[in-house]
Amino acid sequence: MFASRVLQKAGWHVVEAADGEAAVALAMCEPVDLVVMDIDMPRLDGCAATAQIRAAGGAIASVPILAYSLVCLDDGALAERGFDGRLPKPCAPEALLAAVSAWHPSVGLADTQRLKAVFGEDELTPLIARFRDQLVEALAALDTGDTGMAHRIAGVAGTLGFAQVSESWLRLSEGDGAARDDARRLARLAIAAIDRDAI
Repeated sequence: MFASRVLQKAGWHVVEAADGEAAVALAMCEPVDLVVMDIDMPRLDGCAATAQIRAAGGAIASVPILAYSLVCLDDGALAERGFDGRLPKPCAPEALLAAVSAWHPSVGLADTQRLKAVFGEDELTPLIARFRDQLVEALAALDTGDTGMAHRIAGVAGTLGFAQVSESWLRLSEGDGAARDDARRLARLAIAAIDRDAI
């Protein structure tokens, strides 16, 4: 209730689920830009609910999911369970808003009109689909500590107009370990946007 009220007052449209099973069912039928997933829920816990959403395929499988929990899981454990980040519980209103604002669906996305003008609509779709596959591959590698694809992602993202994605992956390719979280977050946002046909 607390998180819902804070987010609604900040302008987010919020839909709520009473438990893990309801969260999965709601995610399957209600298009969402971000999931804040409580870990400790009845009937189906947040980790199991996240696994079902990730396994569902389609646009919902790529939606960013933040773990909302009293339990402290490290970033590697979260990524292995399908989460893109975490919100500590309890979470002050300012911290909650700061955390979710980084996942706003407009962050890091390309200028669609510019892309269409440069590539044409017929060529744009396969280019974006290929870029999406490269992002998925790069994220999987990044989760194992491999940043070998970072330079290529930076170049392709820049060419396709994903300026923030490009900048974060370029920093990562140059050895800036602090860029890892931004690179991961912006790649996930770009994948989610592509999957829901926002590009």
